[in-house]
Amino acid sequence: MFNSGQHARATLHPTVVLEKRMATRQFRPGLVATLAMLVVAAVCLKAGFWQLDRGNTKARALAAYNERLAQGDQLLDNLLSLDENNHYPVRVSGEFDNRHNILLDNRTLNGVAGYHLLTPLRSDGGHWVLVNRGWIPRGPERDVLPDIPPVDGPVTVVGRTYVYSPRTFVLADDDLSQPSWPLRVQKVEMEAIAPLLGVELAPFEIRVAPDATLEQGEQLPRVWQDSVMTPERHRAYAVQWFGLAATVVIFYIVVSVRRRPQDAA
Repeated sequence: MFNSGQHARATLHPTVVLEKRMATRQFRPGLVATLAMLVVAAVCLKAGFWQLDRGNTKARALAAYNERLAQGDQLLDNLLSLDENNHYPVRVSGEFDNRHNILLDNRTLNGVAGYHLLTPLRSDGGHWVLVNRGWIPRGPERDVLPDIPPVDGPVTVVGRTYVYSPRTFVLADDDLSQPSWPLRVQKVEMEAIAPLLGVELAPFEIRVAPDATLEQGEQLPRVWQDSVMTPERHRAYAVQWFGLAATVVIFYIVVSVRRRPQDAA
């Protein structure tokens, strides 16, 4: 049979048991654990806010792009007078300079290595702009450049403007001291290419619309992918970083709650 003390302990409410257990513990964080928690949480929070900022920036850029699309095709002369002239729909007529084609290296399509083919175009208004005509395969031998069919006579190009990022990463800078044509480059720098052509280039290229056909029936594959991550993806990553920061803090609190020294003894 149970005595009265045993009966009282057996019938204690779970809340009372929890309170007694908590009374024997205290928050005693260690210095190393505290410093580690602060560093990791700070890194996670910074990464989360960075992702939020990137998402907001891309959302604004996407809204501006959609607004520009709604304005319809712009004239080249009008775009040259703008401080911000990226991602504008454009239509321009002129003639290609088939002697000075440029091959932008390391462009793949469906896993096949190739180039983007850029050709200078002199507009009817006398301005020069690089036109990205699309993708061409590299061929079995890297040292042998592909044959580029010329596009002669007057042409009308429909597409949109694209400004290359100055932070484009390449393994080695292009040596343009002794250029040969077609010119193979790792990145497109208008300031470096313009002197080779002896003209003043627009600060952007024109990427031909995927469904457009140039004169003489040319229709190279064109898959333009400017951004690999949507604003929503950035925000989802931000939530993950914030969640990781919260997890680190909670784990730190849990492991820092210890038995009181007198109770442990």
